[in-house]
Amino acid sequence: MKDFFKGLAVVTAALIVFPAVPCFLGKFYPLPRAEAVEADVDAGDFESASTPVLGDVHVYDEPTGRIITLSAEEYVAEALAAQLSPDAHRELLKAQAVVMYTYILKRRYAEAASPTPGLSGCDVGTDVLKYPRLASGEDIDLEPYREIVRETAGEYLSYEGEPITVAYCRAAGLSTESAKTVLGTDIPYLISVATNEPDAYYTTVSYTSDEVFARLTTTDKGYVLLGDPSGWLTIHETADSGYIKTLLLDSRFEVSGSEAARLLNLPSARFTFRYSSATDRFTFTVSGSGSLAGLSLRGAGIMAASGSSYREILAHYFPGTELCPQPQRPPGS
Repeated sequence: MKDFFKGLAVVTAALIVFPAVPCFLGKFYPLPRAEAVEADVDAGDFESASTPVLGDVHVYDEPTGRIITLSAEEYVAEALAAQLSPDAHRELLKAQAVVMYTYILKRRYAEAASPTPGLSGCDVGTDVLKYPRLASGEDIDLEPYREIVRETAGEYLSYEGEPITVAYCRAAGLSTESAKTVLGTDIPYLISVATNEPDAYYTTVSYTSDEVFARLTTTDKGYVLLGDPSGWLTIHETADSGYIKTLLLDSRFEVSGSEAARLLNLPSARFTFRYSSATDRFTFTVSGSGSLAGLSLRGAGIMAASGSSYREILAHYFPGTELCPQPQRPPGS
């Protein structure tokens, strides 16, 4: 199980760096500002989800070595401000506030049980490849977000008595992906569900063969691509949805779809591609944005605009989980 959650952290690092891509969300569900995040902890590290309270959140600032202390409410407000416009539907904002509170609550348990080397005893860090981006230092009015956080009052999602592993993405297309598809491991409440999004949310990305070569050969693994560019990329295994499980580079190196998407800076690992020798370009058609697992912010916004409450949104995207009130005391007390 611990190996699985280490893998989950790797997927987070691969997906959180994708750039924003344009879409037609409109005023009811504005474009979110951040990508997918998954908690990287083992449920076995918890004593009981009914006992802890979060208290202050400690954030380690890697560049300076400074420890930033925020109240739990302020941490969630800052994370929310980095992810969604204040004009987003209130029920969407409340749903994501619960997701982020659940995330940081579970991080607290994990760090109490087994501190992460390099975090100096903190809950999270400022490295956005590993942890959610915060709005600190940005010219954003946090008061609308604080109001949302006060309304959800420390509520969190649990499964079988413990805070869940959360996941979210900017847009999932017609359906989310399961943890089984993305990571190869089942998580009962991270299954594929319909998103209520009206389309597959396609993005087109185009690169010359030189650009593809540069992206794939200058990595830490230094994949070597030889011969005709038409043979550089081969889809090896896909899910029924089109999500790329594995891809072959130069018919020799097998990489996961999420790793390929990271290297090629594609919005998600659900993609197709073609190579044109006439123009010497690879064209990728990508569906969705982010890990495609868990809560789709775009789909949740559409649900909210159609009258669904944040409780209904969370029940839809995390089936079988329970929305719990704020815990009662900190771990170890």
